[in-house]
Amino acid sequence: MFEEVLVVDDEPIALERLERMLKALGVKKVYKFDNAYQAKVFLKQQPEIKLVFLDIRMPGKSGLELAKEIAEERTDLVIVIQTAYEDYALEGFRVGAIDYLVKPFTLEELCKALERAKRYLGELESEYLQVKTTDEVKKLVSIGDIYYIKADLKHTLIRTINGFFFCDLSIGALQEKLRKKGFLRVHRSYLVNLSKVTRLEEVAYGKICLHFSSSIEPIITSKGGAALLRKEVKRKKQ
Repeated sequence: MFEEVLVVDDEPIALERLERMLKALGVKKVYKFDNAYQAKVFLKQQPEIKLVFLDIRMPGKSGLELAKEIAEERTDLVIVIQTAYEDYALEGFRVGAIDYLVKPFTLEELCKALERAKRYLGELESEYLQVKTTDEVKKLVSIGDIYYIKADLKHTLIRTINGFFFCDLSIGALQEKLRKKGFLRVHRSYLVNLSKVTRLEEVAYGKICLHFSSSIEPIITSKGGAALLRKEVKRKKQ
């Protein structure tokens, strides 16, 4: 279950009630805000928070407006709408909410929402990789959109058609995570998505140059990586 959750609601009683219910279901820390502006600033400083509960009608910026903004900035966030109004459900799902709770919802309904959020986040993590831009903005990149991964000092570099992103996981950890996703370690510094390779070129010293589509630069395997690649190609032809 989620250890930390953010709740935004302009009604103090509703905030306190939801905090009690969340803690009863195992959430260790509930961050509470009564307006969307402060909540948005806080989220930028707390990238470890993955689940947000938003009220809709609040003074100033509404919960729907906040949901749209944070969904665009943090693709790793899971949003649940909790409100006293039933007629905003469609708008809630349109801005990326995965559930819509109508007050006063029960503990059982909240538990189901948490389970749905957990499943949704698990699906994201299995098909997407969390990365960072050069200005430290977190986002999710589809694993299928990755051409190759390069080890680079403290980070790994994730190569996509849109350039490079940073990932905090080591290339060894990513190799294990992507083992069943069609990626092969062809060099101590390179992990390649074989489905993106368009041509193999034999080069000096028994190495192989891997060419990709679009404008992606080619990379060269190590001698050992070339042997693994030949073995993988042979296996696929059988």
